[in-house]
Amino acid sequence: MQMTQQNDSIKARLLRHLIRSKNDLNYFNTCVLQRAKFWSAQREWADALTRYRVVALSTGNMLGKGFFIGSCVPWFLWTRKNSLVYVCGASQTEIGGVVWKELRRAVQGCPFWKAGLLPMVVSPGIRSSPATATINPGWQAIGLSASSVERASGHHAANLLVCVDEASGVEDDSWDAIESLGYSRLLVCGNPLRGSGKFFELCEQGDKDERDGIPDHLAVKHFNMPSWMSPHAHLDRSPVGMADRTWLESVARNPGKDSLWYQAHVDSVFPKESFSQMFKAEWLDRAISRETEAEVMKLRLGGRGGRRVLSCDVGEGVGNARSVVMVRDDLGFLEIHASKFEGPVQTATTIATIAEKWNVPAAAISFDGGGMTGVKLANALKRYYPNLHDYRGSGSGGKNYTNLRTATAAAFARRLNPEHYTGNFRLPFHIPNSPHLPAMLEELKQLRYRLCGAKSECEDKQLMSERLGRSPDFLDSAAMTFRDEAVAGQ
Repeated sequence: MQMTQQNDSIKARLLRHLIRSKNDLNYFNTCVLQRAKFWSAQREWADALTRYRVVALSTGNMLGKGFFIGSCVPWFLWTRKNSLVYVCGASQTEIGGVVWKELRRAVQGCPFWKAGLLPMVVSPGIRSSPATATINPGWQAIGLSASSVERASGHHAANLLVCVDEASGVEDDSWDAIESLGYSRLLVCGNPLRGSGKFFELCEQGDKDERDGIPDHLAVKHFNMPSWMSPHAHLDRSPVGMADRTWLESVARNPGKDSLWYQAHVDSVFPKESFSQMFKAEWLDRAISRETEAEVMKLRLGGRGGRRVLSCDVGEGVGNARSVVMVRDDLGFLEIHASKFEGPVQTATTIATIAEKWNVPAAAISFDGGGMTGVKLANALKRYYPNLHDYRGSGSGGKNYTNLRTATAAAFARRLNPEHYTGNFRLPFHIPNSPHLPAMLEELKQLRYRLCGAKSECEDKQLMSERLGRSPDFLDSAAMTFRDEAVAGQ
């Protein structure tokens, strides 16, 4: 009898919680799920989701969006009978590995669910397609990749919440399918990776609606939140994996505050153009200035030049492509050799001669081994360096870049940026005057890059060659000298 009364008391308390929670996601998160309280930004997002039909969150990384969606889904389902939730993401793996993981934690940590008072079965693993969280047939949450969201067409409900994660990556066709669902609430969130598309338009619409004073039930509500506004930004290490001082300082060094990645994933700024210039004119002006030249000369006389490296972008010895060999130390370029008339065999001899002149070890030599020309150079170099390894621009660029070509160019750009330094990056860097300087500067100024998902990507070399009217051989060789820095992430 006492147990029955106790159960009735718990049910009554739960019912009161659910009734109050219908228009109060913050209360639901704290009193029903009994999770950690939302931080201030999440509380604002939660309030907006009960007041506005559409909420758009353009944010930096590590601000708790996954945790927030993990609370939104059971809130909507458990406070609205026969409701539906669709969650769309960049990929099915992303949905299962991020969103459904947080959803599973929220549900399985809820004491009322543990007591059997709030039914829900959440699909296990990260590869379920679709991922599901089911109360009864038709009363459930479904997780689909954006490319598969058209599978949801024809499924409607009076109460329908759609959550779109990583919204910059969702293409127009998928947005058409989302709009056809007739949602009662739409939550879209992600990094501002593209200055175009539906996500960008919704964020712009939200800003306009706020300026124009559009009523809440008709307006889009837009929140913009950079990572450095994280509540743990002042901590060396976040206890829950939010943006902290260590992470912020790390990404400020690589890929750097001036990078597109940092602007989108930390500063939360939409790019103004699809491509951006990698090498700023003021950096190049500083590198070629007489002041930098004098400072570098003084440092070299004091033995501060550091290690020397050599790189080569090889041509066929005919046509408009050059063979370019460059040597640099930690303070700048020491020699730039370029010839339109040297093929792979002659270039191998040039590499060996210049390497001996500047005392460059074999381990510090890089050359483009791609294509038949690269293979010919590799074979010719075996005469001098039997175990030399080639460089492939198509190789891995690590976590921040789509390929090694982009990673090396970005490492070179960081070295020229006077506001970026790590270790000896405090030192100046000099590009000497030579007959090749105008061509080299033109190529550096012409290099463009963009965000490709979460990674940066240089403009296709063929497209750049068409704009230049020649192959960017000086750029490629100069960037190649930063192979080790790119691999080390400096």
